[in-house]
Amino acid sequence: MTSVFLHSAGSCTTASRVYTAPAPGHSAGIRTGSWSSPSSCRAGRGHRSTNILADARCLNWVATAGSLILSGQIAKCIRRDRLRVTATACRSSKDGLQDFKLLAGQRALDSGLASLVTVHFVRHSEALVNAAGRAFAKDDPRKKAVRLDPAYFDSPLSEKGLAHAVQLRAGQLDGRGAPPKVEVVAVSPLTRALQTATAVFGCDENDGPRLYALEALREFCGKSYQPCDSRRPPEELQLAFPHADFQAVPSGADTLLGPGRIETAESADSRIRALLSWIRTQQHGSIACVAHMQILTRIFKDHLEPAGLDGSTYGDFGNLEVRSVPLAFD
Repeated sequence: MTSVFLHSAGSCTTASRVYTAPAPGHSAGIRTGSWSSPSSCRAGRGHRSTNILADARCLNWVATAGSLILSGQIAKCIRRDRLRVTATACRSSKDGLQDFKLLAGQRALDSGLASLVTVHFVRHSEALVNAAGRAFAKDDPRKKAVRLDPAYFDSPLSEKGLAHAVQLRAGQLDGRGAPPKVEVVAVSPLTRALQTATAVFGCDENDGPRLYALEALREFCGKSYQPCDSRRPPEELQLAFPHADFQAVPSGADTLLGPGRIETAESADSRIRALLSWIRTQQHGSIACVAHMQILTRIFKDHLEPAGLDGSTYGDFGNLEVRSVPLAFD
């Protein structure tokens, strides 16, 4: 039976069992499992046990060479005598992620599948780079120059943007109601998205939803490098957002985007599949995803609409727009 490679402090051994990596071209899917974590695993707000794939606080999982590898602070966050894992072989797609059938919109509601989840997709509030760009007409070259300006590296929210996010949480923004209650929030690891998620959903409050930063929700830049869409090191971001979990964000400087380096459409689609795989593993009925215009547009146009979502009523994704979509996985 194909099994899972758990890397912890240089050892492949957990409890009394050794797990080995699957052969190239295959992936391993974890079906069951639980672990116990101390409160230190998540900024003082850990809880005792959970399904391994339902909560990745202390695990950073990536797909490489057709294998699903779990790594990270296992030695610190998992008591080996309490770990129980069952692994079964499953099909793998070209990017190493497990294959599944996605259903969206009414098709998901009609499916009767137990995997049904409502995902609330949110674009971040107004950032400084957005505010600066609005001073120019759409076809004005100075508008594009704003996004190419290094001064807007990882652009944070404007004062107006932060105020609007706070107002939305209180149900006091332009007659809109309060945001939906969610159990977990996935967010792009860019500052403006982290600020938006924290303010809108109260992720920094003691009873707030857990906040997970995911590279999968980064903005898609396929034409030119834009400093505003670059990421700061997670070690730096963790200091500014101690309530967020950055275990799934590669350490150090940004490797996705940089001067002379842009992202291919294939790479963006692979990230979106990783996001959908992550959503599929969450055992929650209501999840929020806070991200950016281009990646959200691609999620809807190229992934959710082909899966059954009626996108005829959607326009451009506005700042602080919330779109709630039923999803199911078969």
